[in-house]
Amino acid sequence: MTTLAPIIVFCYNRPWHVEQTLEALSCNELADQSILYIYCDGPKADASAEQRQKITDVRHVVRKRQWCKEVSIVEAEHNKGLANSIIDGVSDVINKHGKVFVLEDDLVSSPYMLKYVNTALDFYEDYAGVFSVSVNRPPLSKMQIPKDYPFDVFACLRSYSTGWGTWKDRWNKVDWSMDDFDRCKQNSDMLRALCRLGDDFPPMMQLLEDGKIDSWAVRFSFAHFKFHAVAILPCKSYVTNIGFDGTGTHSGTVANVYENDLSESVLNPRMLEIVYEDDRIINAFYSAFTLKRRPLWQKLINYIARKFGKKPPFVIKKKVYV
Repeated sequence: MTTLAPIIVFCYNRPWHVEQTLEALSCNELADQSILYIYCDGPKADASAEQRQKITDVRHVVRKRQWCKEVSIVEAEHNKGLANSIIDGVSDVINKHGKVFVLEDDLVSSPYMLKYVNTALDFYEDYAGVFSVSVNRPPLSKMQIPKDYPFDVFACLRSYSTGWGTWKDRWNKVDWSMDDFDRCKQNSDMLRALCRLGDDFPPMMQLLEDGKIDSWAVRFSFAHFKFHAVAILPCKSYVTNIGFDGTGTHSGTVANVYENDLSESVLNPRMLEIVYEDDRIINAFYSAFTLKRRPLWQKLINYIARKFGKKPPFVIKKKVYV
């Protein structure tokens, strides 16, 4: 393993969540050899006294102890928002170190996470067609990996933003203005190709262009598409998301859907030496992000099936490869 990637944790106003994230991170193999940057966003102009106190509490938590070998804390005076915080923070660190690994404040990690992501960043650094490496994947309830698939990672057409790493040369290719999206919209073949990332993706691009959402992750995924690149995702997640409890700015309440069994994370993952798109996995990923909705009665039966540990009977299948 070459030089370890610096870690960035972005946080705002959830002291309990960020403490769980940092505690788990500190228990990782390689944490005691890693550099950690913590970016704390500032209060909005109209923030209440309660909101400001939570921001203050976060800043107390991150200074609680030495989470990694080196810790650097950056506190914003005013609120920058998640997208600007990540774009600016990652750009600063990656231009200094050449690569980076990013966590948000609601991800509890396996002790093998840092070993996995550093191994993957080393392994795929010279693969020009790989733009990012993630430590997470869509929930098992939405997407299954074929039992006979022989690797522990897979190539994905869309980046997965809950715990990810990248390199300076890829990050600096991203057009944050998204000027190319207009040309893409005017070409039906390009738009059809863009839908391979998920048929929810073009509508999100439009919402972003219209100023109704502000997402760095959508723009990063669009860069993967623009440069015919893929993301590398693990078959078994190295993080579990504790943030879908209604406390996050950009997350609602989704009980248990994004929780993962970290005991299943792989210590020595089998890397994909020849990067190819497994049609079964690409189809499963695409289907997981379909916009088509099930009737309420089917959702209810699926919910009951999951409660009893059974496979949901009503699954919408949409395919990239037929």
